[in-house]
This record gives sequence, C-alpha cells and structure tokens, in this order.
Amino acid sequence: MGDTHAFAADAAAQEAEDTAAIAAAGGHPALTECQKAAALLTELADEHPGDPEAEEWAFDAVERVTECAYAIVEGYDERVEELFREARGERAALALGRFEDQGKVTAERIAHLDDETRRLLEWYARPFPIEWLWAPERDTFGRILRKRVIVLFHGPGGLSLGLRDILGADVDIVGIDLDGGAVATATAAGLRVIHADVTALDPENPALQHVSIIALTPPCQAFTPSGLGKGRYAAAIDIICRAIWEAGAAAGFLPWEHSPTGYAPRSGDTWDEVRAPLAQLEDPRAGLMAEVIIWPLGMLARPGSMLECVMVEQSSALPRQIEDALFEQLTQAGWHTTEAWTLDAVDYGASHRKRRFMTAYRGDATPFVDVAPAEPIPAPTFAEVVGWPTGRTYLTRGRRPVDPETGRAKGGGSRSADLPSTCVTATAYGWADSETGETISQSDIGRLVGFPADYPWTHVGRGRGVRNVAQQAADAVCPMVSAAIFGRILGDENWETKVRAYVHELYGTDTGTTVAEPEQLDLFGEELTPTATAA
Repeated sequence: MGDTHAFAADAAAQEAEDTAAIAAAGGHPALTECQKAAALLTELADEHPGDPEAEEWAFDAVERVTECAYAIVEGYDERVEELFREARGERAALALGRFEDQGKVTAERIAHLDDETRRLLEWYARPFPIEWLWAPERDTFGRILRKRVIVLFHGPGGLSLGLRDILGADVDIVGIDLDGGAVATATAAGLRVIHADVTALDPENPALQHVSIIALTPPCQAFTPSGLGKGRYAAAIDIICRAIWEAGAAAGFLPWEHSPTGYAPRSGDTWDEVRAPLAQLEDPRAGLMAEVIIWPLGMLARPGSMLECVMVEQSSALPRQIEDALFEQLTQAGWHTTEAWTLDAVDYGASHRKRRFMTAYRGDATPFVDVAPAEPIPAPTFAEVVGWPTGRTYLTRGRRPVDPETGRAKGGGSRSADLPSTCVTATAYGWADSETGETISQSDIGRLVGFPADYPWTHVGRGRGVRNVAQQAADAVCPMVSAAIFGRILGDENWETKVRAYVHELYGTDTGTTVAEPEQLDLFGEELTPTATAA
C-alpha cells in the first residue's frame, strides 16, 4: 500500500514539474507548434477509436510537448529546433492528406488554399514548388502527363535547354545551383532554378516524392586532366567510395538475406554524417560525387517514391572505381539497367567537349533509342561560329612568341580557326586572333558550347564578370548532347532530327553531311564507344 502511495506522489510531483516547465516555456514558437500538432493528432485518434497507430501518434505528440518545454527551459536550442520541425512536419502532412481526401487536387484548388495552410505547405515543400507535394496528373492509361525532373548543379542551363528547347519535352524542371551568376543566367532564360547548396538540402523532402528523373552534373575540376586532378588520388578515391557505400547503408539498401525486404535496416546515419569524412579531401569538389548516390537513394528511401531514372555527367577522366561504386549501389537499390558512355560534343554539332555520361533505370524495360547519331552531326569551325574569315589562328593561352619553324605559338595554345573549336574553358574570354589580337565575345563563347547567340549570360557581383560568365559556359553541358541523352531516357526516336534542326538554326550550317575530323583533336585519346551493362 505504501508503494502505491509513493508512486502516486511521485507521479503527482512529476506532473507538477512538467506543468511548471510548460508554463515557463509558454509562448515559445516551438512549444506552440508542438501543442498544435498534439491537438491535431489527439483529434485524429478520437476520430479513429481503437486504431493503435493513431493512438501511438497522439501519445508521442503529447510527450513531445513536455520534452520541448524542458529543452526550451534548459537551453537545448538544437533539440528545440528538431522538435519544432518534427511537429510542424506532422501538422503539414496531416493538412496535405486532408486536402487530398477532399477530392481531386487541381491548380485552381491549390491557388485557393487559405493563407495559413498555404504557408504551412510551402514550408513543408521548401525550397521546392508547393504543387510538387501532389502527384502529377495521369492520362486514361495511367501515364504521367508531365514528368518532374530535378537537376542538381544545374549551371546556366545546358541540360534544361536540351530538354526544353531542342526536344520540346513537356516536363516540369527544377534546378539547384550554388553559383548566383549561373542561377541568374538560367532564371533570365526562363528556367526555374533554386539558389542553394545541394549538400544543405534534404533528398527526402516530401516535395520530391513524385519526381521521375534526377540529373546531376557535379563539378569536374577535381577529376579533369587539365586541373590538378586531386580527385584521382588513391586516397581520395577510397574516401569517396567509402562515402558511397555509407550512403547505401544510410538509405537502407544494403542487401541482407535475413530481412523480409532483402535489405538491412537503415544505419541511422544522417546525410550530414555520411558526408562528414569527405571533409578530408584536398579538393572539396571531388566529394560532391557522393551526392550522385545520396540524392537518388535518399529520394527512393521515402515511401511512395516515383523516381525512375538517374542521369550523371562528369569528366571523361572520372576514376572507374568511383563509377563502379555508384553503379553497385544503384543496382542494389533496384536500378535494373545501368549504362555509361564517353561522348564528345563535336559529334553532336558543337565544339569539342568530352564528358562521361552515366544513366540508371528502375523499370524492367531497356531503353531502345540510340544515344549516338546515325552519323556525326557536322560541327562548324571556330571561324564560322565567331564570324572570322578562313585562314586565321587563335590563341587559347594568351599572346606568346611564335616559333618561326612551326608557325605556332611557343608553349602551345595556338589552333587553326578552320577546325571545330577545342573545349571551351574559363579563359575563353581571352581567346584571340594570333595576328590581330581580336578576342571573342561571350555570345561567341556560348555558341561554341551550343547556346543561342542571345542567351542572357548574367554576372552577379562586382565588375563585368567576364571570367565568371565564361566559366558558366565552360561548366555547362552541351545542349545538343543533353538532347541525345534525354532522347534515350524519354524514348524520343526523333531526337537526332531535332538536334540537326537546332544546329542548323544555331550556326546556319548544313547538317545533312558529315565532315571528317582530324584525329589530333581527340583531346584525351579516348574511344567514344558506348558501354552498357544490364543488371
């Protein structure tokens, strides 16, 4: 009997202490949010008597109110923020579900959301569009009418132009990029791009549940032979490959024969914890290759994910160990077909630009559209693009003394303008006629890569930013190559015809015949033979 009284006394004392903590924290936004979520989930449990799941949600929500109060009083700000986001996320999920239960979701209904619900759902989707919280419309055969595509490391828009302007694909594209100038350029071109750090966003964001395709084009400087190549050091490769494996464990896609799902439980590591070892890399840009696996697996880990395809662009010198590690994790997670090609944009009607392209598909069907044109699409010469007469030579490393025996600038960097351009770099703003010193314009630089002459290249910051906008073009994916890759992904058998028409309009050249290319312009001496593997 004494034990019962003691227990009751302890419970009463604890209740009084909890009440005091809640009173002391009263009015704090996080506590208010926790209280709102508790009220809603308690209401839900009352609406579904006997439902153990609803009852558990309500109990946990009420307990969270007390925990939040103590965290506020004791100054645990990080935990307070976590509880706030947790509670607000549950409230947003409830609002989203109830809105869907009320009937078909349309753009008009979304537009007429009350202010409080709109603010809540915009927060839930942030930084992505609120309409992405709902599934896209389907036709009578169940096919998605407008697929959603997310492009990470979007840049000024080469990938998106291939999709939108060359293929004319009716897709909903959202890009993400950290470079303010690239974002401003893409936005001025009518593209929807979020200015943010890819590593600071959550791949499990609820607004990404209905995305069909993710494309990633991480910076290549850590791997390209023209740079220091610190991403190709053995130690760097080991660190990156380990992070790729840890991503598979964090997402819950490591095989385990004792599990009914075939996978081991999620490791419990956060995405920031998966990324943490990458801080050891001498070139931080190399570590961004881990995002190629973090994002697709993170998106797929969310129940109901519609992700079908992953597309990656990187330097043609990407270490094979990294590529193999990526494909291994994607295959384990259910991407049944994986492919890789080294492609040169000169075969698609632009300047030389060798890149490695990788794709992976979750569907059982194997892509049937060839990524290579039936014949190389003739590329214009450098002189034709920039409007020079024939017979000129241009310098890519500034003005240097000319060797009288060879007629070429000492130290290299001298090229005939009567051949297709070498790969555009950030120094292209200084490329000049070897005799007259005449330089090329940013419009010329963009056209060499495959962008329209009037593309709105934009610099953000002080000065004219000539190097900044040249760097944007140098980093971009050639739009014509993008059209070829996405032509295969989307099954567009007419992509080659569309690319030829675009090249003709861009340069005014005849794209119906093939022009032979000198072998010495193969910058890295690599085969352009596609390789594909099906898991």
